[in-house]
Amino acid sequence: MRTAVNNLRDRFRTDGYAFPLDALTPEEAARALTDCRTYLRAVSSVGGAMAQYAMFPKIHLVATWADRLVHHPALLGLAESLLGPDLMVWSTNLFTRPAHSGGSLAWHQDAVYLGLNGYQEHAVRVWVALTDTTAANGTMRYSRGSHAQGALAHRWGGTHIEDIMRGEEVAVEVDESSSVAVVLTAGQCSAHHLAMVHCSGANTTDHSRYNFAIDYISPKVRPTEGEDSALTVRGEGGSGFLPEARPLSDFHPDAVRQFYAATARRQARIDHTVRHRSTT
Repeated sequence: MRTAVNNLRDRFRTDGYAFPLDALTPEEAARALTDCRTYLRAVSSVGGAMAQYAMFPKIHLVATWADRLVHHPALLGLAESLLGPDLMVWSTNLFTRPAHSGGSLAWHQDAVYLGLNGYQEHAVRVWVALTDTTAANGTMRYSRGSHAQGALAHRWGGTHIEDIMRGEEVAVEVDESSSVAVVLTAGQCSAHHLAMVHCSGANTTDHSRYNFAIDYISPKVRPTEGEDSALTVRGEGGSGFLPEARPLSDFHPDAVRQFYAATARRQARIDHTVRHRSTT
């Protein structure tokens, strides 16, 4: 067991990622996918801020299926092997790619948008496949070892609508030969450093792709400025984040109030981070 943990930690430190990692059983993945689709229909019918923030950053605060995943023993064990025994969930995100959709994301890093101190050693994004994840359905591609460069400058790749939709891209050349496609079967996951340079492609298949991402952090992480919140899921939490509570049921009134407060707080911080980046 110790050897396996050390090997995982070494892979993560050297390459900036590790996959494929077994996490959910096929039955658990199928149940999560069904619950995810039900959740998306529900928030779409509600509309407003609930629909606006359906895909990020606090799904686990209102949806019991997401809360169940962030507490899954296999995922907690993975996060603990990389970060230590004290764990918080800072964010949850859904990444979907509909069948025959042409959308793609440029080479970029997540870290530059998040406004976190200490992410370099004390944070990990775990990307769980709720469906099979392949090059054909637009899975992520990692640029091996790119996390070691730290946070990089980003730029827009062009002025056409396609360039804008692809998002900002790192202002350095990416060695395509160093890239690797994150191929997973439903229930498996990958783990990557928040400074990992990555991209994703179009889905040319007849089936939609669903991935659920969890940002685990240790209490050593702090927001760069302003209030933020996180959910303690193992061990002790940290004083740098306001505490969050697990939902008693799907869309419980207390959970919804917490969700609205937490997402507003997070969006204010992200907006400030983006504005600061644009002026420096």
